[in-house]
Amino acid sequence: MNKLILALAAVALLGACKQKDANSLEGGSVKIKGTIAGVDTGWIEMIVPSRESEKIDSIKIDKASFEYKLDVKSPDLLVMRLSGTQGAELAFWGDPGTVTVTANKDSMWTSKVEGGATQKLFKDVEGKVRSIMEKGQPLYASYMAAQQQQNMQEMQRIEQQMMGLQAQAKEEAVKFAKANNGSVIAAYLGLVYLGQQPGSESELKKLYDTLSPAVKNTFFGKKMNEIVTASAATSIGSPAPEFAMNDASGKPVSLSSFKGKVVLVDFWASWCAPCREENPNVVAAYNQFKDKGFTVFGVSLDKDKAAWEKAIVDDKLAWTHVSDLKYWDNAAAKLYKVQSIPANFLLDKEGRIIARDLRGPALSAKLAEVLK
Repeated sequence: MNKLILALAAVALLGACKQKDANSLEGGSVKIKGTIAGVDTGWIEMIVPSRESEKIDSIKIDKASFEYKLDVKSPDLLVMRLSGTQGAELAFWGDPGTVTVTANKDSMWTSKVEGGATQKLFKDVEGKVRSIMEKGQPLYASYMAAQQQQNMQEMQRIEQQMMGLQAQAKEEAVKFAKANNGSVIAAYLGLVYLGQQPGSESELKKLYDTLSPAVKNTFFGKKMNEIVTASAATSIGSPAPEFAMNDASGKPVSLSSFKGKVVLVDFWASWCAPCREENPNVVAAYNQFKDKGFTVFGVSLDKDKAAWEKAIVDDKLAWTHVSDLKYWDNAAAKLYKVQSIPANFLLDKEGRIIARDLRGPALSAKLAEVLK
């Protein structure tokens, strides 16, 4: 599950667009005005990820129209949705000047947004990635049919095709970012496509190194740097960063206390559906290798202690668990720059990182190799 609201749109492009001011990083005042068909009165929630705590502002809709102003330090990502709904979010870029939004309450994601150079770049690449991902629509229907028939071979074949489309989008997006390394869009793309992909650390660093100094100093550039720095500290072969945290009884437990064992530092939470789906695989690995010098050190990003403890019991997680109950502000998650969960780090008996983000049978396979 992703912490940072970056946008629903994935992006890709073969070459650079040629707006003369596309690389402008000047700040200033952004005026957003627009209409939302189907809503006479109501409220819009405006999310600005670059603000502290991803601050949410409320904007009044009157006779289907709204206006909003904010100051930005540089072109900035904005995300809006209708208040009180869990519907689709509209992501767009606010360049200093005027941004016009023409929306419909039933299809916010298809809204027409007219703005400055950064938004034009975003709009162009958003359309191109859509053309790639639309190729997957018939594949999805075929996958559901194969799943209904329990045809595992066909499901795997389709999964490979879908992964191929994702890889194509990633390749084109990174190419676009490198070609536009003077635009904040480059840093944004780096975060979307490489910032949360295990195994992409070196590629992320290479892209970061191409960014202009001004882009590196933007919110998205700084976020890239955080991940690049953390990747160096948590790369394969590096000593795992030390931390200590309280267990459910309030007793502090340190990572170094597991020296002499192969340990999986497992970041998860009771509210994280993918984590709960992965837990049976971790349980199976634990039961298979616990008598051979393996254990798990669970670090929860929960904020509700009762829910955390209940999930431990329900999922039969019979290993050491800690949490500071600070949600995404969890100190260990920050130390390891965890951007999404589940996330894990496998350490050898000396506390060195030997693998990351092992899922499904990959965890047991790696343990069989290490503990043979």
